[in-house]
Amino acid sequence: MRRNAIAAVVLTTFSAGLLIAAEQSGQRDWTSRDEAALAPPTPALLAIWTDKLGYLRRHDLVSVYLAMDPMRERRRFHELIYMEHIETGKRQYLVREGAFPRLRDEIVDVRGNSPSHLGGERLRHLPTTKIWGGRVLEPGLWQFVVELRDLNTSEIVKRAHAKFVVSPRIPVMIGSDGRDTEISTDTTWTNDKIYAIRHQVFVNAGATLTIEPGTLILARGPNASIVVERDGTIMAQGRPDAPIVMSCDAPLGQRFEGCWGGLVVLGNAPTTRGTTVAAGAVPETRSLYGGDDPTDSSGVLQYLRVEFAGADARSGTAGAGLGFHGVGSGTLIDHVQARASAGDGILFSGGTADCMYCVSSGARDDELAWAHGWQGRAQHVFLQQGPDGGDCGIEGENDELGFDALPRSAPKLYNVTLVGPSMHGPRNGSHGGGIMLRAGSAVTARNVLVLGFASGAIDVRDGARSLFIDGTSSIDNAIFSTVAGGTADGQVNGGLESMVDYLDEEPMLVNVRYQVGPDPRPMLGSPALAVGAGAVPPSDGMLDTSAQYIGAFGDSNWLEEWTVFGPETDYAMREAESADDQP
Repeated sequence: MRRNAIAAVVLTTFSAGLLIAAEQSGQRDWTSRDEAALAPPTPALLAIWTDKLGYLRRHDLVSVYLAMDPMRERRRFHELIYMEHIETGKRQYLVREGAFPRLRDEIVDVRGNSPSHLGGERLRHLPTTKIWGGRVLEPGLWQFVVELRDLNTSEIVKRAHAKFVVSPRIPVMIGSDGRDTEISTDTTWTNDKIYAIRHQVFVNAGATLTIEPGTLILARGPNASIVVERDGTIMAQGRPDAPIVMSCDAPLGQRFEGCWGGLVVLGNAPTTRGTTVAAGAVPETRSLYGGDDPTDSSGVLQYLRVEFAGADARSGTAGAGLGFHGVGSGTLIDHVQARASAGDGILFSGGTADCMYCVSSGARDDELAWAHGWQGRAQHVFLQQGPDGGDCGIEGENDELGFDALPRSAPKLYNVTLVGPSMHGPRNGSHGGGIMLRAGSAVTARNVLVLGFASGAIDVRDGARSLFIDGTSSIDNAIFSTVAGGTADGQVNGGLESMVDYLDEEPMLVNVRYQVGPDPRPMLGSPALAVGAGAVPPSDGMLDTSAQYIGAFGDSNWLEEWTVFGPETDYAMREAESADDQP
């Protein structure tokens, strides 16, 4: 059932005193990390990256690239670029000095101006350009950062990060002899090393694999995967400024979907098939999952990015980048991203695991999939298909062998933003819709925003419609938007038109293009922020009850710093005459 957007939007009036005081003092703090509270966000494209994610100290040259597109932004900004040692906070600022950019210790913008400088610059269109090259002599976690700061308040309007590791030693090779690696005792992977995986790594029952914040794990080959067995534990606790990265072992611009297997976590929580076998490990006996403990814990995954995975060593078909099989609610999954998977991005097969701040982008199959009795919760979920799309944004199943098998898949989803391929231009081939429910899966979903799926926002098959009729399933407080931003007629299929409560308004998001650094926040006046549009999430001890808006984002872009987006072709590199290598 469609309904009109409520026009009233709660607006907060800020005192002008802060702005006047900043202007009168003439002092600006270009070291603060404050995001802009007074200035509106910018749709401009801002990207910075290095040619690799990891380097050997004193041996490898670091090349830094920048790309910028104003995207009709007309405001002026202070533009700063600096190199920072993440652990110590030491910074050096990049200044364009003719053909020879230099790093300076004093706080300056890219033109060498100090914080007292009143002027600013309009953004320019800059294709991929090398802006600096040189060696980093000190090991550790590093980043190059580009910031656009408001002229009056010095608050950060937009920034982009290029994080990399400088190691004092050559990479730790794992499985280069073609043999499995068995972690049978407590083991820690530290962030002063780079780990290169070539074959299966098993975290055995009774053992814990701890991964430090900022650790870089590079893998390559269909047999390269990390499998956490039942009663094994993984403690991968990254930070926003130091995410744990598992990626393809190739230079940026040359990585590809299915470069390696991915991360597979096996638990003891219930499934529709009891104890069964997950894809992704050889032999099958090494991938058993399922049991009778819904509160089972497989550890902690926080601020983790898994890229270019999805190869399946056993069947030869594409797997998931992040696969959770029979994982229990005692497992903490918080701020995780699956990027450019050859199969599904994130897969829940049975279990009761919850996921907060879950992200999947550029998957060749579904961005989020579940089956075999998943009964977890998820909130703040951002799913983005690329221009070539995949299958569906979300595909939920119960069990093809028995639609009514128990425990029935019945996840609870709150605050979801789902972006389809039609938002990025012409599409190649046919693609699925936003949300597909089949094989007896139920769902409870609130505050859902779906846009850019030409095949529709929702479809149900295989008896899933009856679950809406009897109240087992429901989707309410939603916005469905067509490609052109018109009405949502035809977006709800499977006979659900009268059973789904949704708005037919243009959601007015800042930037959801399939590029580096999207900003999916709703703009001022968006119906996603309208009073009464969003439901109040239940107060169950996990869900954020303050997220009373439609979609995954309110006023904070929680994707910033730890995630990466865009097609790999955006990271293709070319040399620029103005960026000579530095000693």
